[in-house]
Amino acid sequence: MTITLDVANERMKAQAAEAYQRECGVSLREVRLLRFIANEPGMTLTRLIECSYLEKTLASKAITALVRRGLVLRVIGESDARQVCLYLTDGGVAVVLDAERIGRVALKAFREALSDEERVIFERCLHKLVQAADEIMVQTFSQTAKRPPARKTV
Repeated sequence: MTITLDVANERMKAQAAEAYQRECGVSLREVRLLRFIANEPGMTLTRLIECSYLEKTLASKAITALVRRGLVLRVIGESDARQVCLYLTDGGVAVVLDAERIGRVALKAFREALSDEERVIFERCLHKLVQAADEIMVQTFSQTAKRPPARKTV
């Protein structure tokens, strides 16, 4: 099951990535980061990393590239000068709007593969799987925390 989900996800991502690169000149990762910033203007890089589930280094490099291309602005925080807040430029907003149009078309095509009833069931199942994965992770971490440290052998 996980392999099938992964294959479907990879195929959809590959198609989306190609469309975003061709139409908007940005990678799929960059589109995602731009969308997060569009939804929460002024967010910090730390917050962006939390939302995007990206590694700090990857997110930082992508933001630096987007700043250099004039799509994102870094602004020193008003309440805390140690914070850098992220905002979209007009060019960044235009990319997000174009990407939203492309995304709607692609999502419509994928949704048409399922009936309305199948889509509702599928989405419910996906949410259950995510919840189960979260619960397994919590259980694993709590069990690991309860174990005594491994003994060193001499």
